[in-house]
Amino acid sequence: MQVSYRNGSAIPHLLTLNQFPRPEFSGLRDFLFPAVCLALVISLRPGAAIGLVTFTVYCAMTLRALALTTGEPHRDFSTGTALASNIATAIHLLYLSDPVHQFRHEKDTMDPAALPMLKRWYWVLCLLHSPRGIGWSYRVAHTPCSPQQKRWHFVFLRLGRAIALFLIIDVAQTYIHSNPSFTHPTPYNSPFTSQGYLLRCVNIVAWLTVSHGTLNMNYTALSAACVAIGLSEPQDWPDLFGSWRESYTVRRYWGRTWHQLMRRYTSSIGKYCAQSLGFEKGTKRSSYTQLYAGFIVSALVHMGGDCMVGRQYVGSTFPFFIMQAVVITVEDVVIGLGKRTCVRCPLVVGYVWVFVWFMLSRAWYIQWAVDAGLGKEQPFKFSVMQVLLNYSDNARAVMHKHVL
Repeated sequence: MQVSYRNGSAIPHLLTLNQFPRPEFSGLRDFLFPAVCLALVISLRPGAAIGLVTFTVYCAMTLRALALTTGEPHRDFSTGTALASNIATAIHLLYLSDPVHQFRHEKDTMDPAALPMLKRWYWVLCLLHSPRGIGWSYRVAHTPCSPQQKRWHFVFLRLGRAIALFLIIDVAQTYIHSNPSFTHPTPYNSPFTSQGYLLRCVNIVAWLTVSHGTLNMNYTALSAACVAIGLSEPQDWPDLFGSWRESYTVRRYWGRTWHQLMRRYTSSIGKYCAQSLGFEKGTKRSSYTQLYAGFIVSALVHMGGDCMVGRQYVGSTFPFFIMQAVVITVEDVVIGLGKRTCVRCPLVVGYVWVFVWFMLSRAWYIQWAVDAGLGKEQPFKFSVMQVLLNYSDNARAVMHKHVL
C-alpha cells in the first residue's frame, strides 16, 4: 500500500504557530480544576437537566484548553489526548453508568451513597482517576496481575526499571535527534520512505520507544514514589503494559499487550452503541459494533492531541485507528477460515504478521508528528548518551591534536 506523506507542510505550519503564539496551558486551572468539579457533580448525582448543563460546561472548558499550549509539541499531544479522554470518561460516568451505586472499591466498608459529602467526593475522585479499575469492581479485562512484592522490594524494583527505561529512551531520542529525516523533514526525506525498509523499522521502533517508553517510565516512577511514601500499596500498581508474548494477532496486541487506560470508556460506549442498535449480547453484530465504536472513540480522543499540536493537524491520527478495526476484522476472517480448514500456523507467523502490520501502519500515526516538528523535540533535557558522545568527540579531538 502506497502512503501519501505530508511532510512538505511542516515549515509553513510552524511559521504560522510562531506568528500567533497561543496562551499557556495551566495544569491546575485547565486539567485538575475541571476534574475536581466533575467529581463533585458525579458525587451529587444531579438530575438530567443539571447533568446536561454540567457536561456542556465541562466540554467547553476542555475544548478551550485544547487551544492552549504547554510550549512543547510532544507535551501538547499527550495533554490534548488526556483532555479529550476526560470528556469520554465524563460520558461514561455521567450517562452510561451510576458510579455511586454500581461501583465498589475492595476497601469500601459502607455504601458510598451513605458517605458524608466530602468523603463521597473524594471517593469519586479516586474512581475518576482509576481508568483500569485496579482494586475496583469494574477492573477492566486483561490488565496484568497485581504485584505481590513487599513494599521496599517493590520500590527498588520499580526505581531500577525506571532508570533502565530512561537509558533506553535516551538512546532512542539521541538516535532520532541525529537523524535529519526527523529533525529537518522535507517531501523527499521521510524517515519511512527514504532510508530503506530496515531503517524504516528502526525509525518507527525508535519513535515508539520514546513516546510509549516515556509513558511507561513515568508510570513506573510514580508507582515507586506513591508506594514509598505510603500513599498506596504494591498491588495497586500492576504493570502498565501486558506481555509481548500475547501479541501474535493484532486483536490480542490491542486487547492484552497494550495499556488499557482507555478501555473503561471505549468498552462502555461500544456496548451502548450495540444495545442501541438492538444487537444481542454475544453476537457477531454486537462484537463488531463494539470493536469499531471502540476504535472510533479512541481515534476521536487522540484527535484532541492532534488539535493541541495545531488545528491544521486535526484528524491526522484518525485513519490509523480506524484501520486497526478493519485489519482485525480481516484477521478474524482469516483465522476463521484456518479453523474451518484445519490449517494451523506456528505462533511465529502471528508475531511476524503483527510486526509487519505495525511497521506499515505506525508510519501513518507518526508521519504527521514529524511534519509538525516533534522530531526536533527531546523529552529529556539531560541526556547521558549525548554527554558520553560529546566526551568521546572531545577526547578524539584532543588525541588528534597531540598526534599532529
